[in-house]
Amino acid sequence: MEQKFDRNVTVSFTGHRRIDYRQRSIIKSRLTSAIIDCYEHDIRNFVSGFAQGFDMIAAECVAELKKVYPEIRLIAAIPYAGHGRTLFGHSRLQYDRLLACADRKIVLGEHYYDRCFLDRDDFMVNHSSRLIAYYDGRERGGTFYTIRKAGKQGIPIVNVY
Repeated sequence: MEQKFDRNVTVSFTGHRRIDYRQRSIIKSRLTSAIIDCYEHDIRNFVSGFAQGFDMIAAECVAELKKVYPEIRLIAAIPYAGHGRTLFGHSRLQYDRLLACADRKIVLGEHYYDRCFLDRDDFMVNHSSRLIAYYDGRERGGTFYTIRKAGKQGIPIVNVY
């Protein structure tokens, strides 16, 4: 079943899973500013792929901003059913807490398969008018794939790296 929502009022996040957590407050500050800027330009839907690292920080920022901007919607783009079961400890608690805050949960596949994360990234780019990234310039991995795909589609990218 195709999941539909208005691309014109939707932004997605992409970023590295491994980030320097000593930079967490700087990243959150930049990310919060980027989200508010999108909000001020009538963006209301914010899609996170709910991967560890930047995706979870982005979901956390949206969840916090929902308290001030109640029209903001957190959309969880889950690559496959059971994705959260791969996490443990604090990461699993954070995932479950943020998933409970999501206004919409879109599960893109029933089971894990080789391309499931890239297909999730395709879905996010194809349903967004902007991309907010945490991208360090390396030319490999899912973040690079997503940045390149968005660039080919002419989607504006805000990099908070």
